[in-house]
Amino acid sequence: MASPWTVEQVIGMAPDAASTSAGRKLASAAKWQRLGQTDRLVWGEIKGSGSTPYQTCIDTAGPAFKCSCPSRKFPCKHALGLALVHAASTSAFAADTPPEWAAEWLAKREARSERETKTAEPLDQATEQRRVAAQSKRRDQREEKMQAGVEELQRWLADTLRQGLARAMEQHQPWDHMTARLVDAQIPGLARWLRRCQEARYGSEQWQDTALQALSRLQLILDAYQRRETLPEPVKADLYELLGVTQGKETILAQPGVADTWRIMGKWTGDADRLQVQRTWLRGERTQRWALLLDFAVANAVLPITPEEGAGIEGELAFYPATWPVRALLKTRQGTQPAQPSALIAACEGLEGLYRSYAERLAATPWLERIPAGLRDVTPVKLDDHWFLIDAEHRRIPLARHFPLRWELLAMGGGEPVQLFGEWDGDAFFPLTIADGSRLQGFHALHMELS
Repeated sequence: MASPWTVEQVIGMAPDAASTSAGRKLASAAKWQRLGQTDRLVWGEIKGSGSTPYQTCIDTAGPAFKCSCPSRKFPCKHALGLALVHAASTSAFAADTPPEWAAEWLAKREARSERETKTAEPLDQATEQRRVAAQSKRRDQREEKMQAGVEELQRWLADTLRQGLARAMEQHQPWDHMTARLVDAQIPGLARWLRRCQEARYGSEQWQDTALQALSRLQLILDAYQRRETLPEPVKADLYELLGVTQGKETILAQPGVADTWRIMGKWTGDADRLQVQRTWLRGERTQRWALLLDFAVANAVLPITPEEGAGIEGELAFYPATWPVRALLKTRQGTQPAQPSALIAACEGLEGLYRSYAERLAATPWLERIPAGLRDVTPVKLDDHWFLIDAEHRRIPLARHFPLRWELLAMGGGEPVQLFGEWDGDAFFPLTIADGSRLQGFHALHMELS
């Protein structure tokens, strides 16, 4: 039978809070007709506004969803409701032969997958040579566009900052225009960085320091690109990923994998450039190695389902080349182990360890965006209008201003020290997971549930 998801995993697939709320209202087996399942499919029918029930099915291998309702949201409330029913009680679903409409949809998905597999089969030598030549030509053309974009940005920065930082930051249109130019030049990473520089104006009262730091790092990126041919290969790989140029998954997966039990430490899903972006941090039990799974999905697609925090994935990861190889792809997967809160607690350290780790990474990668970090015995507190994490020696670090569950974090700790896992960007800490006694609570799932 199809393996059930947890309620938190289902909620994590919802496109917005309204869909979550609507899906919960349908999360009762009594509201559904003809519930069934196989080892891959889950289906059901539910009465809608018309005379014909809506037909809803889920391919758990995707995951992928199909519903006959007219909703433009994906997954729709019916798919979420069906998934929530299955998460609560698989016994409500009879082991049955799929109805014709569900079987037809699955057959089309399998046929499409088969066509894609055939497309990926090895080509004859002449065809392969033509493909390689075409790829090389496209790379050269993109490099020309990128070079022109970098030079234009350098001139624009010099002209803009000549006005003075405060005046320049108040003018929105020139920044937006330059960001669009960078996208046209196929440098989406630089476009995101420039947007971050602009957004620093509204981040805090001390925005000048944040903006200058972001602009300084941007200048460092531009200087590095101009001398890219002299950079060591790992540094060059870091630079190109930052610019938005990454190697294909096939190339990465062809590398030898690193086998371990990879514990899920924390995850978060957000939006960037009209994409859903899911960050999942893992840590190897034996290797003690950090890994980051980055997944992307357009608005009408569903991000991959990952196990709950603390669970272990038995398998191999293939890492992207970098000065500090941390981004990875799941190469093989043998199974999943139940959650162990001790895995997160073992990764926690004091603030000295946090500062030391960040300094080491920053020295090797000066444009470093964030690192994973576990903090031991820190207490969330609110001082005036600012939030901090304070350790036993009364040292404090800021809580990220865009962390949405500050009061919930305070309530879960009850004013006592807690163990946290999250991300540190050199300025503030963004919590992802809290060790609450004998269990772990992921803040992303809680945020989706409370929204």
